[in-house]
Amino acid sequence: MAAQADDIFGDLENRMAMLQAGLDLIDQGFTLFDQDLRLVAGNRAFATLLEFPGELMRIGTPFEAFMRYNAERGEYGPGDVETLVRERVDAARQFLPHYAERERPGGQIIAIRGVPLPHRGFVTLYTDITEQRKAEKMIRERNADLEQRVQERTRELRRSEAALMQAQKMEAVGQLAGGIAHDLNNMLTVVLGNLSALEERTRGSSEVQELVEPALLATRRGAALIKRLLTFSRQQPLEPRPVDVAELIKGFKTLLRRSLPENIALSLRFDEVLAQAMTDPHQLESALLNLCLNARDAMTSGGTLTLSTAVLQVDAGEAASLGMGPGRYVSITVEDTGHGMDSQTLMRACEPYFTTKRFGSGSGLGLAMVYGFAQQSGGALRIRSAPGEGAAVSLLLPATEKPSMPAAEPALTSSRARTSPLVLLVEDDADVRQVVRRQLLDLGYTVVEAADGREALEMLAQIDEIRFVISDVVMPGGLDGPALARNVRATRPDIGILLISGYDQGSAGADEFPLLDKPFTKPELATALAGCIA
Repeated sequence: MAAQADDIFGDLENRMAMLQAGLDLIDQGFTLFDQDLRLVAGNRAFATLLEFPGELMRIGTPFEAFMRYNAERGEYGPGDVETLVRERVDAARQFLPHYAERERPGGQIIAIRGVPLPHRGFVTLYTDITEQRKAEKMIRERNADLEQRVQERTRELRRSEAALMQAQKMEAVGQLAGGIAHDLNNMLTVVLGNLSALEERTRGSSEVQELVEPALLATRRGAALIKRLLTFSRQQPLEPRPVDVAELIKGFKTLLRRSLPENIALSLRFDEVLAQAMTDPHQLESALLNLCLNARDAMTSGGTLTLSTAVLQVDAGEAASLGMGPGRYVSITVEDTGHGMDSQTLMRACEPYFTTKRFGSGSGLGLAMVYGFAQQSGGALRIRSAPGEGAAVSLLLPATEKPSMPAAEPALTSSRARTSPLVLLVEDDADVRQVVRRQLLDLGYTVVEAADGREALEMLAQIDEIRFVISDVVMPGGLDGPALARNVRATRPDIGILLISGYDQGSAGADEFPLLDKPFTKPELATALAGCIA
């Protein structure tokens, strides 16, 4: 019997050793506690993961001993050790399923999942989820960052869309105003002509003159009003030229000061390196006067009106929101300390006949005229305002450098220029063709024109005297500038070739030939032609 018992005991030891070896191969921590909360089984991963000493891993070690070891080394944070141990032992004695995540003092995060057994007691798995939680945190942060970027982009798009809708609305109003203005002008021409004739024929009748003179005055006021409408709708022609804005405002100061009451102070601030603006000086004066009068009317209790100038480099994003091209602009800002405007008023501020002034105090065309002038000048109008914070209206106009001495025109001094060489100008835009043709004639060349590449080839085949070909890069009809230039080089190598382009859209071969970017001046055209003499 003793031998049989030894065999059974030995076999049990072997089985237990196999079980322990199997448990030690599991990469998760594992413990099994009985109904008395004593250790029945545990594995190496459990001891290693939670840094328990080997003596605690003996079969029969109370659950309380593990809790006490943890509490004494600060695993559960500050507090009375006995209280911390008792709370955890009491919770374990309920033998309920549980899951918890515990962050250890070094930052390690352990997931603890306990499952009760049928005869009380429980099995617990311990998993290191530190990297998983780090990855999840990183994903959350990236998602939050992405969400923020999406929101910012979305806001930028609520702004771009609003600007586009406003621009479209103003464009439609402008077209309507232009159409109405033309019809009204026709009518007023008849009225004014007949009233003028009547005035001449009835000069001896004071009774008739009393009726005619007010009618003539009203007709002229109507014509002036239509002119302002045409300016808004960008159908009133401008005469732009380089304008020293600072000098214009200084000359404008006396008139402006007389237009302001005593309780409004006037302040001028100029950029020291201010470039000139390419604009119509008379229309600019009118626009600034409108802005200043609006600022005056907004300061019913007095305040400060500030005119300031600056040079801005407007990037593509801001330019798109303002409805103009990127580049350098002169900014002229009229700022007041008045009552300001709310968002609804801002949205309608540039509409013709919209006004917040009392009836009879304004026509509602002031800002509309300034807006139209800015658009027609290739610039923009920007308004910043809030209730109680005044308003700042900035007129942005294209900047230009101060005029320099005219460059020498080398083509004029060349033998070919003196003998009036023949140039074939190939350009599908009739307006551009007219401008370049005039420049070439001024430079002493003779010019023939073609509207596309096919027509140009026909003229080259018929006119032997052609000595230069100037061609736009992008043209319709399947034969663009580079293709035409290659054909000319192959068939007429004696001809000089110059390509011109506002943008080439990546046309193949455009870099094989001399290229002059639009827009260009007459001296620049002369220099380019002198450099491509065949």
